[in-house]
Amino acid sequence: MRPVLVVVLVVSLANAFAFRLDLAGSWKFWAALGVPYLALAAYSLYRMWDDGTLLDRLRPKWGDFSVGFLSAAALLACSWVARSTLAPSGTTRHLWFLRIYAQIGNAEAIQRSALLTSVLLGIALAEELTWRGYVLPALDERFGARRGWVFAALLYGVAHVPTVFALGDVVAGPNPLLVTAALGAGLVWSFLMLLTRRLPPVVFSHLAFTYFSVVQFRWPGM
Repeated sequence: MRPVLVVVLVVSLANAFAFRLDLAGSWKFWAALGVPYLALAAYSLYRMWDDGTLLDRLRPKWGDFSVGFLSAAALLACSWVARSTLAPSGTTRHLWFLRIYAQIGNAEAIQRSALLTSVLLGIALAEELTWRGYVLPALDERFGARRGWVFAALLYGVAHVPTVFALGDVVAGPNPLLVTAALGAGLVWSFLMLLTRRLPPVVFSHLAFTYFSVVQFRWPGM
């Protein structure tokens, strides 16, 4: 259980640092997220190899892409509804979205840059290796499959709590959007991992959801 808490602490600290306003749109933002997750993903791969589950969890099967794409599409639809509900245009809460996308940087620059796109998708991949590749199985072993996937999603959301303040706005106040997204998506991805016991469908879902959320389906005007 202690290594799981270390993961939560490391990710929380990385989020607290990376989402500071002075790092918005810079390479330091990507590095502050990417480097810790690279280390955690490497550790997760080692643990899977050490306990003999690496090939079973990473082996792709027919239909993985379809399952990942459909779940990502459902998440994107839900996120669009959530955006309209939590931070509708014309309200001060809409500033929460402006703050998040300002942190990520210019969407066209990410889309044009193979390096930035690779970094974006690489962080999403490292998240899955860490949270669904290591944390979820560890919690399943400790608490059982019925509770483990819920605890994994909750801890994924907890690790994003620092962004409530780091992404806050003077006018709109503390920003709960990233925590809400992490909790909702974490429940979907953890449940998908529970059903399939393999990472490829979850990875495809996370990659698609991240890419289209950041680059393609931003709120109009962002």
